[in-house]
Amino acid sequence: MSVPAGRSMRLSTRFAICVAVAVPLLVLAAGLLMLGLVSHDLRAERDAQLVSRLRALAPLASVYAWRERATPGIPPDFLQRRLSEATTGADGTGGVHLVVAGAEPLVIGDVPHAPPPAGTPGPADFAEGGRAWRYVAEDLGVRDGNARLYVFDSEAHLAAQLGLLRRRLVLTALVSVAGGALAGIALGRFAVRPLETLHRQARVMDTPDRPRTRLATTSGVSEIDELAAMLNMSLDRRDAAVARTGEALDTARAFAATVAHELRTPLTSMGANLALLDHPQVDAGEQAEIVADMRAEQGRMRRLVGALRQLARGELLDPAAFAEIDLMEIVAAAVEDARRRHPHAEITVSAACRPVLRGWAEGLRGILDNLLDNAAVHGVGGAGGCEISVDVRAEAVAVLLAVRDRGPGIPPADRDAVFLRFQRRRGSPGSGLGLTVVRQHVLLHGGSVRMTGVRGGPGTRVEVRLPRDAVPLTPSAGSSWREDRA
Repeated sequence: MSVPAGRSMRLSTRFAICVAVAVPLLVLAAGLLMLGLVSHDLRAERDAQLVSRLRALAPLASVYAWRERATPGIPPDFLQRRLSEATTGADGTGGVHLVVAGAEPLVIGDVPHAPPPAGTPGPADFAEGGRAWRYVAEDLGVRDGNARLYVFDSEAHLAAQLGLLRRRLVLTALVSVAGGALAGIALGRFAVRPLETLHRQARVMDTPDRPRTRLATTSGVSEIDELAAMLNMSLDRRDAAVARTGEALDTARAFAATVAHELRTPLTSMGANLALLDHPQVDAGEQAEIVADMRAEQGRMRRLVGALRQLARGELLDPAAFAEIDLMEIVAAAVEDARRRHPHAEITVSAACRPVLRGWAEGLRGILDNLLDNAAVHGVGGAGGCEISVDVRAEAVAVLLAVRDRGPGIPPADRDAVFLRFQRRRGSPGSGLGLTVVRQHVLLHGGSVRMTGVRGGPGTRVEVRLPRDAVPLTPSAGSSWREDRA
């Protein structure tokens, strides 16, 4: 079913839309994956820094706690300043909560009001008043008392970094939409350029001014070249089918003309004989002769129609009819039928092997039937007998089939003409098409046929060579309507 032009979409447009959708999605997916990895790495790095700061501050905090226990109420300002400088660091974030038993806690930087419960060294999370921190803790070995150092880092600092990454990711995805659309349009046009070239070629091919034009297969894109090659093969098959149809029509016209021409004479003769049968002056003896003539004409017509049918089947031969064939089976069947048709003929078969070849079974049978009939009719000797021999031999790449008789023979000058249609000797009861059928069927198998004399005596020998692996030739190769038309 064809799609209306208003609803169709160009392939380049489809490509641009797909790229414009796929690129942002890929960017977003890659960004989310990267955001997760960066978030994990930042959190791991923050924990590592908290542990490092805890280890760096622990000695100084221990001294501070010891001095605080030794002189209660007198804060060691120098140690406090050093702790404050070491705690906040270069970025000014984080804080320290130092708990000393029996003294005021030391609070530096951004820390919760109350420290987390003891027993969790961290790194761990702690929330208070809607805010969150990440901390590590360590008990200080202070004499005559307990002291615990907490190092904090605000979750808001890391959240701000991750938020910045998220905003940049969204911005990148939005920019990639426009970039993907532009890239899709450009790549789509580039990608479908071979298709557009193929379309332009297809529109002008097989026009009256450019007959038998074929699509180019040199685009450089394997899929396009394969498609063009397939279309060219389809066009070649179409042209071959058209040619075969034209040949079939020519064959049908020639067949009809030949039948009309060849049947006119026997039909006219039979009409005249029928008119004579009604004449009052024709006696019974003459009527019997007229009936005998009509029967002879009827037999000739039957043989003529049969031969014409064989020629027509050869003209319209389908190559699929070729198959592996045991030639001796066809020879045996043809000889057995010929013995029944011609009881006066003595037929012998000589075969040194049992050759198998590729061919058209009906055509091979037609070759043998016509050669045997021709030998039985024209190979009668002076004593009225007929000796026919069939010889089958295997050659290197072919099979030799020879049929010999002991009749009067055919002069060398006439041996080629006997294969032309409607060539028959005076008084012959045949149709003049038997050897024409033989030649046509042999040529269709890619073989050869020739007629010779018999060495050491009278008679005729017809030799047929058939290739073992026959390739069906076009019907015109075995045509009898074009070559022999008078």
